[in-house]
Amino acid sequence: MAAKGRIEIQCPHCGNLQLEPELAQSTNCRKCGGYIQLEKGRPSTAPREAQLYPPAIQKVEDAKGRIEIQCPHCGNLQLEAESAKSTYCRKCSGYIKLEKSRKPAALHEPQSRSISVFQNLPGLFGVQRTFFARCFECPGEREVPKSATSTLCPKCGAYIDLQDYRISSIYTRSIRTGGRLVVTNKGDLIGRRTFCGSAEIQGSVRGNLICTGTVRIKLKGKLSGSIEAKTVYIEKKCDAEIVQPIRAELVEIDGTISGQIIATRKVVIHTAGRLTGTVSALGFSVDKGGYFFGELSIGKMEMTPGEKVD
Repeated sequence: MAAKGRIEIQCPHCGNLQLEPELAQSTNCRKCGGYIQLEKGRPSTAPREAQLYPPAIQKVEDAKGRIEIQCPHCGNLQLEAESAKSTYCRKCSGYIKLEKSRKPAALHEPQSRSISVFQNLPGLFGVQRTFFARCFECPGEREVPKSATSTLCPKCGAYIDLQDYRISSIYTRSIRTGGRLVVTNKGDLIGRRTFCGSAEIQGSVRGNLICTGTVRIKLKGKLSGSIEAKTVYIEKKCDAEIVQPIRAELVEIDGTISGQIIATRKVVIHTAGRLTGTVSALGFSVDKGGYFFGELSIGKMEMTPGEKVD
C-alpha cells in the first residue's frame, strides 16, 4: 500500500518501482539513476497498466517527445525527454548536462569517430582506461572511464565528484573528490578535512588530507597538516618537516624528511632518501646510501632513540 500523499511510479528504463510525492514532476530512478519525467496527477496504477500493452507499442509511445543523447564519458546512447536539462548516464552513471533546445541531429555527431589511431593505442595495448571511484559515505565503489567527472555510488546512491583540483593560492573551501589534487608551491590549502583520489603536494596543507590512492610530496619547508593515504612517496626534491603523522600502507622515501611515519605495511628508504624521526611499521628497509636517524618500532624489533641505520 502506497504511503499517504505518495504514488508508486515505475522507471521506464529498468522497471524499478519506487514511491514519489504526488506533486512531483520529475525524479531519478534509485536503482539505475535514470531520469524520469512524471505526468501531473499521475495515478499510482498507471505504471502497472502500461504493462498490459504489447512491448512494441509501448516502446513507440515512450519515444514520443524524447531525443537520443550520447554520454560524453563512455559514449552510451540513451533516450531522454526533450525538456530535460540534465541527466545521468545509465551505463557509467556520469553526470550529463544537456544543451538548451538541443536538436536530436546534433547528438549524432560522435566524437569517437574522429579519434585518431594514436588515441586508441592505449586500449590496443591493454592499458587500463578506467579506474575505481570510491564512495566517501560507504565502502561502495564503481568502475568508471578515466574521462568521467562524476558518478553515483552503486550502494548508497551518493554523488561522487571526480573533478581534478589545482590549488595555486589560498583555498579555504571544502574538497571531496575522487580526482587528482595538486597544491602548487604557491598554494595554501586550508581545510579541516580534504578528500581526494590522488595528490601532489608542493605547497602548504593545513588540516587532514585523506587520499584513497597515492600522495606525492615535493614540498620544501614545513607541512603542518596530517596525511592519510594508501601510498606516500617522498620525492627526491623534497626537503620537508612533517608536523603531523603520515599514515599509509606504504611509504617510500627518495628525498629528505623529518617527522612521524605510521605504516601498516612497509617503509622504504631509497639510496638518496634521508629520514629523521619516528617510524612504526610492519616492515622497514634502507637501501645502500640511504639514511635513518630516530626511533623504530617494527614487530618485535626495537631500536633505541638516536640509533643510526646506514
